[in-house]
Amino acid sequence: MKVLTKKLLLCLSFFGTAPLALFLCFYFFVFSQKGQVLGEARAVIPAVVSSNIFSGLADNTGAVAPVIISGEAVPVVIEKYLTHYQSPLLPFKDKILQSAERYGVDPRLIVAIAQQESNLGKKTPEGCYNAWGWGIHARGTTCFSGWDEAIETVTKGISRDYCSKGYCEDPCLMMKRYTPRSNGSWCAGVNQFLEELQTGNF
Repeated sequence: MKVLTKKLLLCLSFFGTAPLALFLCFYFFVFSQKGQVLGEARAVIPAVVSSNIFSGLADNTGAVAPVIISGEAVPVVIEKYLTHYQSPLLPFKDKILQSAERYGVDPRLIVAIAQQESNLGKKTPEGCYNAWGWGIHARGTTCFSGWDEAIETVTKGISRDYCSKGYCEDPCLMMKRYTPRSNGSWCAGVNQFLEELQTGNF
């Protein structure tokens, strides 16, 4: 009788605890799998965002807001921009970046002005290498011996004559000195091209 009772108790305890043990095993298994998936997702998301710097992010209304390009990505964006527009300045992208750093000018401003003035160097006086409308006056147009000299001279001049006086912060303010006869189209164009270079949407 005692043996039977003991066996009965063992059976009851087994069937009573087995479901709980199974539930706990299932719960911890699902939890660990979920954590692994989330970990993988966290690892993938930054890679996707960093490799697709030209994408937008949806806000709460569902509209896509432009992503502002970080400083580290500026050289990549400038190269893609010059490539996209088949600019003769493409082989001199490093010169633009180096001169801009040397004189404390945003390289995107140098590129945006070149886009506004000459379609990135594709529409310039023959043999002048002047993509920025630099030094154009009644006596004629300033010419340079090559793109290297042009980029260096123009960047230095913009730094000295405009950025040091705070004009580079606002193309509309800069326009009043850079091209005072403009009806506002210069400012609008430079702002548009700066936005393209800042967001990568071009």
